[in-house]
Amino acid sequence: MLEGIVTCVKHAATLSENIYCITTLDASGAKVFEIKSNIVLHLGDMINAQVNEGRIESAIITDSKDALALYCAKAAEYAKELVMNSAPSAVPALDKVTDTMRPKLQFAAALLIERLLLGSPLIVRFHNDADGATGGYGLYLALQDLFKRVAPSGSPKVFWKMQRGIAYSVSDAREDTITVGNYNSLGKPVLLITDFGTTEESIEGAKIAGEKFEIIWLDHHPVLDSLASLVTNYINPWQFGGDSNYTAGFLTCEFGKLFAQIDVGLIQSAAMVGDYSSHVLDDPAGRDFALLLDMLTSDKKIAISSGATDLTPLEIDQIMRDEKKKTELVNYARGRIEDAIDSGIEALKQYKSEYASVYLLDFENVRRDYNTKYPLPGRYASKLLERIEKSSEKPPILVLHFGHFVSIRVSSPIADKVNLLTIVNELKAGYSYIDAAGGHKNAASIKLKTDEAKKELIYALLRALGCSIA
Repeated sequence: MLEGIVTCVKHAATLSENIYCITTLDASGAKVFEIKSNIVLHLGDMINAQVNEGRIESAIITDSKDALALYCAKAAEYAKELVMNSAPSAVPALDKVTDTMRPKLQFAAALLIERLLLGSPLIVRFHNDADGATGGYGLYLALQDLFKRVAPSGSPKVFWKMQRGIAYSVSDAREDTITVGNYNSLGKPVLLITDFGTTEESIEGAKIAGEKFEIIWLDHHPVLDSLASLVTNYINPWQFGGDSNYTAGFLTCEFGKLFAQIDVGLIQSAAMVGDYSSHVLDDPAGRDFALLLDMLTSDKKIAISSGATDLTPLEIDQIMRDEKKKTELVNYARGRIEDAIDSGIEALKQYKSEYASVYLLDFENVRRDYNTKYPLPGRYASKLLERIEKSSEKPPILVLHFGHFVSIRVSSPIADKVNLLTIVNELKAGYSYIDAAGGHKNAASIKLKTDEAKKELIYALLRALGCSIA
């Protein structure tokens, strides 16, 4: 027998195919079951049901507001019990920031668990680079561990979406609203965003999403107060004495450690490598994993035959469990990126400023030699800068352009002097053809509405970097 409350209904084309989430209570806490039914159930029904092969055959149904309130309260109480004090990380220098963030992280983790126990769907959007993908993968492993304890019939519905832009747009918010449109749940669905979106372009999207979702936003880009004030569970190391070197992938893994017993050391190491954190560990396995994620998030079809273009954490997990395939892919990625960097070095144009050597690259000169999307220009720029640093007389700045996009990378020794974000924001304010712009002190990206104005923008950017341009 299954006794509990109907906490969510996924409406299907036929009533017999509706999926119901039933939340139950026992001595060990709350659990959630996904199940079909031969009889029509309604949100809030208290049921005592006979179940056979995942389908309710018969049930005694009562409408009890008191029972409903009790189940919701117990789910919230049990969610708080499942939140733990996480163990220290592999990067002790970051543990103080983590400790300061922990109360807010714990509140958000309890909210997430409560909503999952009440059957609410979850959408996770992670940025399509190594840092964002480590966050998505770490959270996936944490949720799998959680579901073993609270979801005996299988995982509650989670939608994984790899984000290719730097903003959470109005169209993203509308897409997410449509995604959960056939779900009717007691509590709001949850939207979790990691490693992107802290831009003015995200404000309208956040407003729309906030009407439908509980939002948990884990980022490490410099805080935009007008956005952070819209989202109760906006959590960023900049708010707690840290900076962008505390990466979003690292942060999302710390979030997952609050409710799961998982080993995320390798994942967090890759997050540091992938986003060029100053806290990078001397960890060859972490570097290999970051390189692999760079390739997979650029063009997963190199490794995975699938009609979908976006990478999922499940696909990452399948590769990580196949040692032979993982090694082959890492070797392939290493060879491809080295060839691309060699081509880029040959195609560089150099300018001089008072404090830096500024390099300009048209990425078309590299991309035309390849029939895949790997490497993508942004993360390629970071790797190319590493190579340039080894031979440049002055600390280098790299400006790379491709289509409607311009990526800027600044060598760490002069990052504070350059004030990259200030330059980018001033350009954005001065040129109406800039569609979006953002980043942090070492790296930034600009998206143009059309590439017709790209030459003018690049010259303005070079002048802002101290280069003499006629």
